[in-house]
Amino acid sequence: MNRVIRAAYKRLGIVHLGRRRVRDLIDFIEDRKIDVVIDVGANIGQFGESLRDGGYRGRIVSFEPIAAAFQTLAGKAAADGNWEAHHCGLGAASGAAALHVSELSVFSSILAMTPAAGLHDSRMAVDHVEEISICTLDEVAAGLSGRMLLKIDTQAYEKQVIEGGQQTIQRSMGILLELPIIHVYEGEWQFHVALEFMAGKGFVPAQIQPVGYHGKDNVSAVEFDCLFRPISEVDGTAAQQH
Repeated sequence: MNRVIRAAYKRLGIVHLGRRRVRDLIDFIEDRKIDVVIDVGANIGQFGESLRDGGYRGRIVSFEPIAAAFQTLAGKAAADGNWEAHHCGLGAASGAAALHVSELSVFSSILAMTPAAGLHDSRMAVDHVEEISICTLDEVAAGLSGRMLLKIDTQAYEKQVIEGGQQTIQRSMGILLELPIIHVYEGEWQFHVALEFMAGKGFVPAQIQPVGYHGKDNVSAVEFDCLFRPISEVDGTAAQQH
């Protein structure tokens, strides 16, 4: 269902059309009245553009360490007027790191590739290595206020970003992570481990969407976008005991 039709149904208060309409990230943003989105691992601004296409008009704060990708991102942010771009990566501690930049830059990661990477997509091959600066999420978000959504897409470096943002995640209304099923980076966490980790931080899944399908098995997702929300009183005692 495209965005125009979806908006029309929403105005009319229609939630059924043969079957219940699937809620998405924009629904979550509207329901939680999100007005600040922190976009970690922005690449050339694809996520920010998708937010704008979905109708979100609030503030976007993006972070991207790849030099060429950042130049494109910065241009889009400047033209937008309510979008800012920062040229750095985020991690558990401030410093520097070597980034493996892939032929298709969205696959770039601080972590090395596993043999499974080439089976998934040949464009994951490393083109070159860039030295990048690393900040922590708590450092860069210290001056931000409002109802925040945190999106982290750092190609298996999500846990390290969260570890550097302990204060920020507790101020977040939602956290969107890309979580793997097939492991294409060395040392990346397993899907169930990520869920347990987030439960320990006080968050449970709100929405899960497939992202990309395996090159050799095109009906099986390689990873999922998992949107987490804080555990609340509606979850009951069992959920709060994690």
